[in-house]
Amino acid sequence: MTAMTSGQRSRPVGCMCGHPHHPHRRRRRVGQQLVMKRLSKKIDQLALLVGDTRAKEVLPATGDRKAHPHQARTIGEAIARIVGGVPVSPGDYPECVVVGRRRANGTFNWFCSGVLVHPRIVITAGHCFEAAHPANVVALAAENVDDMQSAEIRTVRKMVKHPLYPSSGAHDISVMILRRRAKVSPVRLATAEELAQATETTLVGFGNDDVLSTRGFGIKREVTVPILQLGDQGDDDPEAELGFDSDLEFVAGGEGFDSCNGDSGGPAYITVAGERVLAGLTSRATETARNPCGEGGIYTRADMHATFIRRIASNWSITF
Repeated sequence: MTAMTSGQRSRPVGCMCGHPHHPHRRRRRVGQQLVMKRLSKKIDQLALLVGDTRAKEVLPATGDRKAHPHQARTIGEAIARIVGGVPVSPGDYPECVVVGRRRANGTFNWFCSGVLVHPRIVITAGHCFEAAHPANVVALAAENVDDMQSAEIRTVRKMVKHPLYPSSGAHDISVMILRRRAKVSPVRLATAEELAQATETTLVGFGNDDVLSTRGFGIKREVTVPILQLGDQGDDDPEAELGFDSDLEFVAGGEGFDSCNGDSGGPAYITVAGERVLAGLTSRATETARNPCGEGGIYTRADMHATFIRRIASNWSITF
């Protein structure tokens, strides 16, 4: 497996849905319906964006040729952000955190995403842990790393990487114990039964927003994608080709709708009876992807790591 630096997914994904009568073909049909619904939503958003841009006189009502290149870039950058996902609405997903390190001079280096699962526990990706420079701070209720005035900053007392990561190729998870309780409410972990019933997941994080992973870090975005591979699929099992462990991970997204570098450790949510619950954490791209992002990803299952989280919590006299 390719070595990863903090906040970077290793390789990107393709859907291997198998035989026409395979029971998981239903996920492909649901995925196609989701893509069409999402595309319709993006078109509506684009129409609103163009109207808003015209209203602000970014696009000219008359033909000023010299102004067109700059105006085209302005709206083009906005459109690019719409394609894969959209910035979250103010106040949404306050438990999705940005993970970083406070330098000696008081400035911050933000590099990963994470999620609050207990007032004193944040979980993130295993590859977001660096022994020489571990994360020492998280920001809750943040939406843009360039504007932290309303964010709740919490210091990390201890960060622990799963002992089987990266040697096992899975278990891409770290637990962070906060020095003080967060004011933001945590999200609970989905059960195996709840995840088994899910057909789509909403990915949230502060990562890059283009398929080559070159720009956009620092803004909290969301995108809803189909779950493509979950659990053992027998003779048609694509684990080896995609490079994931079906007992511990699932595959979701693709076709330009995906998580990216910087989203690492960020939450993959499902909805259960109207409640947002945590299905997994952003880990990496699959072995078959050609680009760093946009072709789907592999997600560490939260339910399969509850025992690990509980064990670390107990070391700090925290009941989880």
